[in-house]
Order: sequence, then structure tokens, then C-alpha cells
Amino acid sequence: MAPTTIFRVWISLVLFAFLLVPFAAYSQVTLTGAVVLSTGSTGSATSQRWNTLGGNGDTIWDLWVALDPNATLPVNGPSDAQAGINIPLQVGNTYTYYIFSQPNGGYSFDALNLFFDGNNSIPGISVFGPIDSSNFLPNSGSTWTLAGAPVPGSATSFFTSGSLIVVLNAFNWNNPATSPGNVCQSYEFAPASGDVLSYFGSFTLQTYPAASLSLSQTSGSPGTKLTLVGSGFAAAETVNVYAGRIGTSSILTATTDASGSFTAPGREPQIPYGPIDLYALGLSSGSLGVASLSVTPAMLMNPETGEPGGTTTAHAVGFGAGETVDIYWNNPRQLLGTATTNGVGSGSLTITIPSDASPGIKGVIGIGQTSGAIGIGAVTVQ
Repeated sequence: MAPTTIFRVWISLVLFAFLLVPFAAYSQVTLTGAVVLSTGSTGSATSQRWNTLGGNGDTIWDLWVALDPNATLPVNGPSDAQAGINIPLQVGNTYTYYIFSQPNGGYSFDALNLFFDGNNSIPGISVFGPIDSSNFLPNSGSTWTLAGAPVPGSATSFFTSGSLIVVLNAFNWNNPATSPGNVCQSYEFAPASGDVLSYFGSFTLQTYPAASLSLSQTSGSPGTKLTLVGSGFAAAETVNVYAGRIGTSSILTATTDASGSFTAPGREPQIPYGPIDLYALGLSSGSLGVASLSVTPAMLMNPETGEPGGTTTAHAVGFGAGETVDIYWNNPRQLLGTATTNGVGSGSLTITIPSDASPGIKGVIGIGQTSGAIGIGAVTVQ
């Protein structure tokens, strides 16, 4: 038998053996709590929140969880004492739950905290995003436990437990409106009287066998060179790497060696300020490696040299999405103008080099007016 044929047969046997691994061999994970809360534009929590706790002593509004958008009863009710959830999650499955609550708030951003395996004090997954939108980001801001005590967000949209990874692949939360079906009308609005339109939304969890992914550095501005190292995949399989959401356009594609590992160079994509999750998905094995990256801002100047009174363009990258960035000449400090970033935290402004600027390397500073992020660039004055 030719060496190439032997190798192909070996690969087939490896994949066949993987598919025969029983689900019982993987870690078991249980979803034991969920909190939806109103936030500011950076994910910091307000006092408006809904949870799946219930019972005596719980002063937070109940968050009802249903299996479909037309449900007339929640899975965690119908009484307040039954508001808790205990949902087993198995590897290889996708779970979508629809959530409803009594309207109250008036904020334009919201967050979701999910708790696992009875640890309802430390969120396993924390994300936030605009209301009436399916866009969300990992939340590292101040948030709440299931019982309503302050705690930092997990800053990830995934939860790892041994050989299993749970990924939040979809989340949305909507202002009060006519949602599908009856949506538990008798329960979600107490103590309000009558049929009051509710906040409503959904979240989707997907579970994967765990592989490994590591980065050469865990923070940097968009465009920074990265080396990605993966292991625990099938041999000679294609691995797609995604930023923020599995199924979006991949930022990198690699092929594993005979041991199921890869090392690949890449660059940090154009993404907003703060934490972002990278996912490496094996396309034949279904195994997933995860890593978190902290996006930092920078000011990129083009051209990087100029004369007093001349112009250059300041490119702000790695700031908050849709925020105003004040741009300053550093010495002497003076405001040169403002730029507004797009959905990936990038914006630009043509600036005039001060007429009294002395020769040498001079700093240009960008300050995000919502995120507070600070990026620094430089111009060589000739």
C-alpha cells in the first residue's frame, strides 16, 4: 500500500474513533441561573434587572424562560417559587431559549449573565449590547450575581468545564413591543395589572468538545501581529478562527499536523475596545479552542512626518464602537478636533500640525469620550 494511502486510512480511523467517543466521556454542564440587566454603553450595570432566582427574600423581577416564542407557560414557573432553572447541557447540542420580563428601565443597553453548575455568584458568561440589536460583546464591567450582589463580569462569551465548552452564539433583548404569541402573559407582568407589553428576547448556547488555543500576546491594538497555537484537534483537519462570533467571516484558516496541532501567524482584526473572544473550530472534528484578547486603542498617523502648518491624517483604531474621540496635540496640549468611530471602533480625522511645533517626534493622543480609552500616536515634525 502506498504511503499516501496509508496516511489517509490512518486519518479516517482517527476521525472514526473520535466519533465513537460517547457523550458520557465529556464533562457535564448545567445552566443554573440567568440575569438580564440594563446597562450603560460600557456594560456597567444599573439597578434594573431580572433573574431566575425567585422565592422569599428575592426582590428582583422574575425572568421567565420558554422553549419557544409562542409559549403560554415558562419552563421555570409558573409561580415565583419555581423561578429557578436547572438545564443540563450536552456536548454537540444547540439550545435556544426565549426570555420575557415585566417592562421597566428606559436604558438603551442591556446585559446577560449566565451561571453554571450551581455557582450563581460568579458569572460563567457575561455579555452586553444595544437593546433591539443582535450585536453583543463580552462584558468586563461591574455587574450582578444571580441574587443581585455586585460582581465583575466574566468578560467572556464562553464557559469551559473540563472537556466541554459552552458558547453563547446569539443574544438579543428588545424593548416592550408585540412579541410572538401569548408569551406567558399571566406570569411575566405580575404585579402589573392587565396585559402590559413586555421586554422579550432569546439566547442560544452551543456546546463543543474542548480543544486548546493560545495567543502570543493577550492584548494589543488592531493590526498587531499575533501567533496562534492550537492543539487537541483532529490530524490534518482545517481549523477556522473567528473573532467574537462563530460563523462570521473567519479571520484565519489553518491546517493541523499529524498530532492535531497548528501554529499560524495572523493580525488582530479591526474590532472595538475591550475584551473579545477568539474561537478556533475544527471543521471535521467539531472541537473548539477558545482564547480571550483585550483590544487596546492606538492612533496611526499617515503620513508619519510633516512640517509645522502641514496636515496629516490621524486614524483612531481600537476605540469603542460609535463613540466620539477627542484628538489632542500633546506638547503643548491642544485639541485638534474630534473623530467619530464606526461599528468596529475606527475613525479618522485630518489634523493640522501646530505652526509653532518644534522639530522632533511629537505625540498625538486620542481619548474616547464614552469608553475612556486612550490611544497614542506620533508625528515627526521636520
